[in-house]
Amino acid sequence: MKRTLFGLFLVFFVWRCQTPKEVMVPNFPSQSEQINLNRIKMITKQEANPSQDSKKPLTQEPGVNIEFSENKIPFIQLDLFFEDAGISIIEEIIAGTIIEHHIVALNQKGEIIAKQPVNFQAYEILETKTEVMRNKVIVGESKKPVKVNSTIPETRVTREAIERQYTDRDTVPQVLEIFDGKVPNPGEYISIYLELTYVNPHLEPNCESYGGNCFGAKQKFFEDITTRNRRELDILRNRYVNGEIAQFPNLTQEEQSEFKTNIKSKIDSTNGSFGPRHAYTKFFFREWNLVSSPRYFRILSVGKLGRQSSLEEAKDEKQTDESKEKGISDKDEGHSIFDSPTHTKHKKRVIQTP
Repeated sequence: MKRTLFGLFLVFFVWRCQTPKEVMVPNFPSQSEQINLNRIKMITKQEANPSQDSKKPLTQEPGVNIEFSENKIPFIQLDLFFEDAGISIIEEIIAGTIIEHHIVALNQKGEIIAKQPVNFQAYEILETKTEVMRNKVIVGESKKPVKVNSTIPETRVTREAIERQYTDRDTVPQVLEIFDGKVPNPGEYISIYLELTYVNPHLEPNCESYGGNCFGAKQKFFEDITTRNRRELDILRNRYVNGEIAQFPNLTQEEQSEFKTNIKSKIDSTNGSFGPRHAYTKFFFREWNLVSSPRYFRILSVGKLGRQSSLEEAKDEKQTDESKEKGISDKDEGHSIFDSPTHTKHKKRVIQTP
């Protein structure tokens, strides 16, 4: 009996002393905490390629030129810029999460003068050129090689298409074709912005994980803000009952920062090391229709069938037209019976004297 107990104890001791198995901790992709549409802009070529000395900030009043293609189609060249926007536009388009996208340009009247999808270079072409020459060599009695003749060098070209990877720091060249009859004049302003349809499925936990409350998870994350807002609403209601007129107090910058930190802490606590602490989750479809902040450009010049109409020429033409109108006006005024005493409409009046 003692031997049996000793044997069981020894087996238990050896089992406890075994090296524990390594626990596999899952990895999760990193996600941007913010999508800032104010960082999605159209910029000029000069802004996209700043001087080597320093990176200059974006121009307050950028200017663009309207050019004409060989097919007589007016267009504007700009670059798409989305650094630190929290969303890599091109990569999201390729991945399919951005399913619809347009760059829209409006004139001073608010009319759409250009609208087209975002264009990007999907591949970079690596071209390699090699020259091949064939020589005929004969070994004579001296046992030294003698080159008899050679062929003309042949140039062989090989091309390889390499898929281009875009980061949020890359600028993407764009060409906006202007609609027929909608070309603005030099000196006028246009606004350009980006429209996106962004599909971002989200997970929701099952209701049973939170005692039948389907919104239990979100309520837990936002309970501090909800409590604060409810308290302020109660105070506001009492003030209205007492005949006072008051406004709902919005969150201060300090409160916003504090609540964001609190929400992140609760999310990390809920996730734990192995994911959310509930049994089942479900994906839901969610579509975001996003519009970036517009940026305004001044038209510097418009190319017209071999000649360039610049802003200065437009000013000169305007001044010339005004001078002509003024000259015609002065000429008309010269025929007034009140300004010209010798006008034919003035009748001579004879006064008889005794």
